[in-house]
Amino acid sequence: MKQYCSVCKAYFDMEVVEEGSGDEVTWLRCPRCKGILPYMKLEEEPDAEPAAEAEFSLDSIDQDAVQEYDSKRQYEVGDVLYHRSWNDYGRVVEKLILPGNRQAIRVRFLNQGDVNLLEAVREKV
Repeated sequence: MKQYCSVCKAYFDMEVVEEGSGDEVTWLRCPRCKGILPYMKLEEEPDAEPAAEAEFSLDSIDQDAVQEYDSKRQYEVGDVLYHRSWNDYGRVVEKLILPGNRQAIRVRFLNQGDVNLLEAVREKV
């Protein structure tokens, strides 16, 4: 079932953990954070991914704008990255602040899916 996860701030197809009958709640598991949440049907529930994200494909990538991922660099939402280890392209969809004031980005890769990567990592002196 397609559901919005308020922790991950994204829509996912979620696994049903416990099926409710009648007035009972149906419980779902988020595939990213593994959290359990109730299924809530909304009138304005989207039928598909937003258009900007749906258009991201290997054919839509401007090779001149691709940056090879480097944890020392900083990125902006919308930047397209190439991850050499995975031989995969991804688009930055969110900037994150992790515990310890570390910076990270959430990247939606063509093959790997959504992955959090560190950014602006400083070498210790």
